Amino acid sequence: MSEEQLQPHEAFGLTEREKLFYRVSEARFQTLIEDERTTIHSLELSANNYGEFVFVTLSLPEQTSQPIGERGSVVTFWGYGFHEYRERWLHQEWFWYRAFSRPELIEQTVDKETAQKLLAQRRREIAPHLDSQPQSERGKWFEMAANITDEDAALADFEDLADWFDE
Repeated sequence: MSEEQLQPHEAFGLTEREKLFYRVSEARFQTLIEDERTTIHSLELSANNYGEFVFVTLSLPEQTSQPIGERGSVVTFWGYGFHEYRERWLHQEWFWYRAFSRPELIEQTVDKETAQKLLAQRRREIAPHLDSQPQSERGKWFEMAANITDEDAALADFEDLADWFDE
């Protein structure tokens, strides 16, 4: 990696904790979106192995001559959904991962006003459900394992231990 390339946590100024746990608070996420330097490339409701969430892909300009997709500064955040294994709603934090950008993704943008309207709409949709289901012991165990390792490692471990949890 050349000196010009920045890792996502460097480009976005993420703290050691945000880097270590691959998540930011809701307030921090809003700060990143509202930053005048931030470009929002996509915002969509989609699913992953853990549930249905809003996925938001962002980039920041850098002082380099490399194309944006080669600099490591494209990040996708996901939140505002029910995490099936943690058994709780993600509404006060956003998980993130480095997005491997495709030219067609980087070329598209979503204006900040539209993005904020879509995010507010999703917050309204999930608000009635936020306190509807207390986190079970199984969900707490998954969350602890995921925080120690990562989501994928915890999922693999839980699949291996499924019989133990399904007493």
